[in-house]
Amino acid sequence: MNSATTSAASDGGGLRERKRTATKLAIITAARILTAERGFSGYTVEELCEKVGISRRTFFNYFPAKEDAVLGSPADEIPADLAEEFIAGGAASDPGTISPTLLSDFVDFATAMMDRMVMSRDQMVSLKLAVAAEPRLLEKVMRGSHEAEEAFGALLSAREGLSPADPRIQAALSLFTALAQRAGPAFFEPGNTRSYREILSEAAGATLEVLSAVTPLSRSSSKDPS
Repeated sequence: MNSATTSAASDGGGLRERKRTATKLAIITAARILTAERGFSGYTVEELCEKVGISRRTFFNYFPAKEDAVLGSPADEIPADLAEEFIAGGAASDPGTISPTLLSDFVDFATAMMDRMVMSRDQMVSLKLAVAAEPRLLEKVMRGSHEAEEAFGALLSAREGLSPADPRIQAALSLFTALAQRAGPAFFEPGNTRSYREILSEAAGATLEVLSAVTPLSRSSSKDPS
């Protein structure tokens, strides 16, 4: 196979993957909008397929059940360009160190993710209420949260050039997860007029203030072992 043929094959594979991702995201978005509008039990898989313009067979090639479509696939929902930009932000840092712009870049990344959200705030609030009304979804929601953490942990690892198991990556992941879990509900709170960036930045700033005020921990015990 010559280079032109190889390139064409590679491009074709990339195109197929992009189309597959686009279809998957279309299913997720439609499932969430229908759930927000009608409740989880208020529509059928067939109605969902009709809204997306796919067959029932195609749907089950992507998801085993309707609830899986509503909860989505966290790794697939991170836009490639935002992931690449976030990873590139750590390129100038010294090997084995945490990049100084990590926190501010996280705020930019999370805000851009929120800005790209297809659903409106009202729809997201309705979706949250609809999912909360289905106890059987709780386990899958928890599993989805774990998958989302793993997906973002992989981005952190790639950005900082450190193992996903590195304590610093794990600490950053825990911190960013906590910040997002605090900012998200506040942003979607009925009557909120503040932007997501403002809420997230405030939480991040408060965290920095607390950490800068405390005495650094020693990695070794100060007690005499004798």
